[in-house]
Amino acid sequence: MKLNRHFFFITLFFCFFNLTLVFADNFKKSDIKIFGNKSISSQTILNYADKKKDILTNQDLGIFQKKLFETNFFSKVEIKIVGNAVEVYLVENPLIEYMFVTGLEKKEDFKKQIEKIISLKENNIFSESLLNADVKSIYEFLSSNGYFQSTVEFKVNQLTSGKVNVFLDVKLNQKLLVKNIFFIGDKKIPTSTLKSTISITEDSWFSIFNSSSVPSVDRINYDISLLKNFYLSKGYYDVQISNSSIDIIDKKHANITFVINAGNKYIFEKVLIDNKATTLKNTDILFVDSELKSIEKNYYNPSTISNVLKVVNEYFQRNNIAANIDYVLKKMSFDKMDIVFNIKEINEKRFINNITVKGNDLTEEKVIRNNIFFSEGDVFSSVILKKSIDSLKALQFFKKVNIETLDVDNSKNININISIEEMPTGEIAAGAGYGTTGGSISFTIKEKNLLGKGIESDVSMNLGTQQVIGKIALSDPDFTDNGNSLRGSFSVSKFNYDNAGYENKVIASSISTTYEALKDVYLESGFSADIDYIDAETGASSIILSRDGNYQTTKVFYNISNDRRNRKFQPTSGHIFGFGQGLATFTSDIPYLSNTIFGSVYREFAEDYVGTIKYKIKSINSFGDKEIKLSDRIFLSDSELRGFANRSVGPKVSGEFIGGNYSYSTNFSTTVPNGLPEKWGTKANIFLDVANVWGADFSGALESNKIRSSVGLGFEWVSPAGP
Repeated sequence: MKLNRHFFFITLFFCFFNLTLVFADNFKKSDIKIFGNKSISSQTILNYADKKKDILTNQDLGIFQKKLFETNFFSKVEIKIVGNAVEVYLVENPLIEYMFVTGLEKKEDFKKQIEKIISLKENNIFSESLLNADVKSIYEFLSSNGYFQSTVEFKVNQLTSGKVNVFLDVKLNQKLLVKNIFFIGDKKIPTSTLKSTISITEDSWFSIFNSSSVPSVDRINYDISLLKNFYLSKGYYDVQISNSSIDIIDKKHANITFVINAGNKYIFEKVLIDNKATTLKNTDILFVDSELKSIEKNYYNPSTISNVLKVVNEYFQRNNIAANIDYVLKKMSFDKMDIVFNIKEINEKRFINNITVKGNDLTEEKVIRNNIFFSEGDVFSSVILKKSIDSLKALQFFKKVNIETLDVDNSKNININISIEEMPTGEIAAGAGYGTTGGSISFTIKEKNLLGKGIESDVSMNLGTQQVIGKIALSDPDFTDNGNSLRGSFSVSKFNYDNAGYENKVIASSISTTYEALKDVYLESGFSADIDYIDAETGASSIILSRDGNYQTTKVFYNISNDRRNRKFQPTSGHIFGFGQGLATFTSDIPYLSNTIFGSVYREFAEDYVGTIKYKIKSINSFGDKEIKLSDRIFLSDSELRGFANRSVGPKVSGEFIGGNYSYSTNFSTTVPNGLPEKWGTKANIFLDVANVWGADFSGALESNKIRSSVGLGFEWVSPAGP
């Protein structure tokens, strides 16, 4: 009985104590009292407490205190519990009256940039945490510009008004440049190639054109990613770039060191396909199997995998197949791996509810929507999302492109927000040069996004010793809202070649449209008209003198091309093949039919060796007994036959080259290492050109049907000012 009584009292005590704790741990928001706030209202402060709760716990109060500190409005936030009430004692941070950045009188551009990146501003609230963050930001900015050992001193003066003045004194040290770049460890790839892969370069005369020889932590981290991607593209699946360092060796220079462990080079031994999508038909399976197994026996390369996945996913999208594909890599030995592609059906489709576009102050929303591959009501696909981002970036209208997906409450749908940051799209260029056609001065004004409609405009003038050309061109890459491009041009030209025996002036205009008829197959068709004024020179042959006069030509034309190159500029694999015809109509003074067959093949057969074969066959023949006019006859361009003077191959009249009715050219070349960093934009190649021009429908012309060839070493430089 006594034990039961004791048990009763003990139980009652714990129940009372527990009840007291519960009571003490819960507070009404209305019972919170604010002390010490002067410029910030109590209601604004209370808004930082959980808005969804009227009763707050000790944990809620802790979060409330943390949020108030994070505002940087207060130097002190103290919360006291007095009975059932909560008292909040605050000490507000002062306002900044003046903000001074000193020590950069000779670097006014630096001063302006620092004033932009710091968060402390005049008439803003001052806090020590913001000051420390700003000092850190300044150090990072200076380091990114090569000023590693600079100092930043600060001073805060308290004013009688309760405000403060803040002084940031920046003392620049000597700017550092990269003297040497070292690659150590099991790198397996020559140092010269690795130097060409990264963005940073050693200090040299070339550095006057850019800042790539200035070291920074951000640039080093970026180069580590470049190196890793490069090794992966070469089959080194296990590559590790374990360390990098910036070692300051004197007041002006630093050395950069990368530590690399390449590992082994892997090849795809087997490509296995695990198909769990029952909706795939036999034709679908055959297509997928053919595409995926095309990488078998090739070296591992993430881009190779991405390319075949892109082809298969686009096939699924095109044929409304609700399936996803991913892959798993399995290392089978020290240099072989299998890849297993898993195909699964999408059981739950998600639909796009709403698309919003932000940031397009200049560019019309129509231009952006025409370059994405989804619209409201479509089935959502991450593949199409990525393809849309790539398409928008390819326009080169925007600094940044971000596409965000948001779930719609109580729905399977999603909303898509497209955020962009526009950049200048205009270009003004001027240049002077000398080549096989003599000296020239050029001037160009370009705009890629005219009036925000995505229209490209190009106004150019070329003044040369043998030719003068003025041209205006407009191009709408998506004038039908489905990828078809429309281009129109107007030009006035004058040609006076030393070995021609005549001068001609041409006023011409053309309009054409291009679209992708099939995958990687492009069709261009158009119409052109021109008036050609041919003025034979005094002393020219009687045949050329007889061609003196004005000629009018109207022409319809088309070109078909299959472009399977891996990239447009300096491709390393793939091919392009094309065929075109032009028909000068019977309303022309000299009707004719022209034909062109062209193509090229690219293959990288060793490191730094990219082989190329280019070919072109051309013909032009008039109808009836009329002879092709002088300015329409065929000549070889500088790229078709190198090593020969301009317009110096083919039929002649009295020692003057008049061009032919037929031509062919073949170019064999391979790039070779030149020992210079790739970032300098230099390429060396060995070439063999074989070409011929023949066919003279001029009475009295001296026929020439001789194969011409040249062999040599070529050197190309994509300079900061252009090729």
